[in-house]
Amino acid sequence: MDTVHISPKRLAWLRGELAAWQADGLIDGETAAGIAGRYTENRRFALERLALVLGAAFLGVGLLWTIAANYERLSPTVRFVGIVVIWLVAVAGAELLASRVSGVLPAAVRVFAVAAGGGVVFQAAQSLHVPEGGPELLGAWAGGALAYAYATRGKAPLVVAVGLGVGWYAWWSAENAASHGVVACAMLVAAVFTTALALLHEHWTPAFAAVWRPAGVLLALVGLFIAAFPDEDFQMTGALLSGGAVAVVLAVLAAWRSFSGRGEFRPGGGLAEISVILMILGAGALLAVWDPAGTTTSPTGAGLVRAVGGIIGYVLAAAWFAVLGTSRRLPGVVPLAAAALVVFVTTQSFAIFAPLFSGAALFLVLGAVFLGTGVLAQRGRRLITEVSR
Repeated sequence: MDTVHISPKRLAWLRGELAAWQADGLIDGETAAGIAGRYTENRRFALERLALVLGAAFLGVGLLWTIAANYERLSPTVRFVGIVVIWLVAVAGAELLASRVSGVLPAAVRVFAVAAGGGVVFQAAQSLHVPEGGPELLGAWAGGALAYAYATRGKAPLVVAVGLGVGWYAWWSAENAASHGVVACAMLVAAVFTTALALLHEHWTPAFAAVWRPAGVLLALVGLFIAAFPDEDFQMTGALLSGGAVAVVLAVLAAWRSFSGRGEFRPGGGLAEISVILMILGAGALLAVWDPAGTTTSPTGAGLVRAVGGIIGYVLAAAWFAVLGTSRRLPGVVPLAAAALVVFVTTQSFAIFAPLFSGAALFLVLGAVFLGTGVLAQRGRRLITEVSR
């Protein structure tokens, strides 16, 4: 029996209908699984979607750049009124398009509206003589974009809002600390926050869970990647402590909301997902505060243990996300985990073998490691897929 490829939206609708039919007793579980098994998500890359979204983003950047380039030539009133008019026109145009057509075109205009909204925030701050150079304005931009995304139920502005929000929190956390370890911990805290929101949105707004969860995966993998490199200047900041406390409370709420009452700990379960993301946060924090150079007994041995522990932790985290993506049928999560694993292993291999080999020998060793990692990632993906069926 041939498999039918359909769009993600239609596939989600079909699964919802099958669940409703099964709940009403019209079909049994085996029949529902058989029908769902005939359909799979169409993963073909849509070039027109990329062109439209990138075009809107570039227009937004160009707009802000144009205002900055002509800043001194325009009066404050003209600058503020002009950017507000552009923002309002973009918002109205996006909603008008959304009411008449569906697809990526309204999303692209909403992305442009978010960019114009950033211009409104920065221009208003300038008019009110708000000090620049800090993360506050970026945070205000992120908050406005987040409110706009929820008001319009738009996934595209939510993606932009998440990126702005993470940038604001990382900047705020490391503002007075020249430490990449602080940035890594900020990303891991944000990963816990976004993962908890993904689980909560499965009950509130399922479409937004498809944005929050991949964001959590990406932040966790990037945060662990950065934390793997030793940091002699790490220091705990108030932003990290307060953000971590909020993230943990939200994670506990999400775990309680997802708890089935039977204590079931399975790869696709919310309790398991929250538990693992908290363990990843703990592992990343341990790597960030662990400075092998400060070890008086054996700095070399401590550095080796730290490097091996970081590699093992990262491999386990990537494998977990691959299992999660396969069991929950999350689009893009499995390729993201595999790509992150290959990049991490290759980077660590270069750091390990560069002092031992040189010239052609170094490239031969790295090439062998790269190919071996790719083969193992491919075989692991196939194994996970077969086990999860």
